[in-house]
Amino acid sequence: MPRKMIDPDFRHSQESELWAEHVAPLNSLVEDLRAATPENSGSVPYFAPLNGGTDATILCLMPAPDAEQRPSEGEDLVSTEDDNVASEALTTLLEGSNIDAKEVLVAHAYPWYRSEEASGRLTGAEMTAGLEPMSKMLRLVPNLRAVILMGKGPEEFWGKITKKYPQAITRITAIPSFSPAPLSLSGTAAQREQRIARRSEAMREARSIVRAPRGPLGPRRESMVRAEDLGPEHLSRVIEVSDGNQTLHGPLLKAYQPSPEWRVTLTVDVAGARRALGVSPDTWVRVYRGAGIR
Repeated sequence: MPRKMIDPDFRHSQESELWAEHVAPLNSLVEDLRAATPENSGSVPYFAPLNGGTDATILCLMPAPDAEQRPSEGEDLVSTEDDNVASEALTTLLEGSNIDAKEVLVAHAYPWYRSEEASGRLTGAEMTAGLEPMSKMLRLVPNLRAVILMGKGPEEFWGKITKKYPQAITRITAIPSFSPAPLSLSGTAAQREQRIARRSEAMREARSIVRAPRGPLGPRRESMVRAEDLGPEHLSRVIEVSDGNQTLHGPLLKAYQPSPEWRVTLTVDVAGARRALGVSPDTWVRVYRGAGIR
């Protein structure tokens, strides 16, 4: 049933898993965005672990979080199971297209809550402010293959992302749609029918682009670990790490950090040759499972 977040026990289980493996990188980004909140804007909701996080293959892109839906207590989360009409409609659309919640990431073009005076569609300044955060988020979700643009605002925003960060949207197919919010169904009966049909059609298009998960846990092949947290269990696993200038990809041979204040030196087997790279302790390292093939 939709609106699971209304259940206190379910909400508590989500709050307790905010730093689970598949959402930790994204929620670390959220905390960075909270520290860099634009003037007259509010906070940024965390990504709920019930959705796909860094393993997601489908992005549902909304304009901005709704300040009226913020919880009065507890952590501020965004998910497909929030206690509001739009989330209920989104859950119903996903279920109707056989898309599991673990395949989906719900995000906003403008990640902060808008100022109290703001209304209507996103402004140009708000879209511009959201471009860099979105580019950072996309780099943390490497398996994304489809983005459902839920309204004209997200559609316009995606056009801006495409122009400014073309490298961030490679392999991602954009699918125009309408917001799941009730207001998107205003107008004549014919217009409402057309929008309802388009929303369902967009979900089916995403389903056709992204293959259904295999098994109960889906096609998860990789995880994200901070460099300082790499341990013996990661040796011989295929990793991918970058210092901003070069990227190493191959089995991890050694991870050495002289002290908590020093950079972590990672030694990787790249095509049979040992290569070393020094990165800051909080650098995210992608750890692949199996053969490490994308």
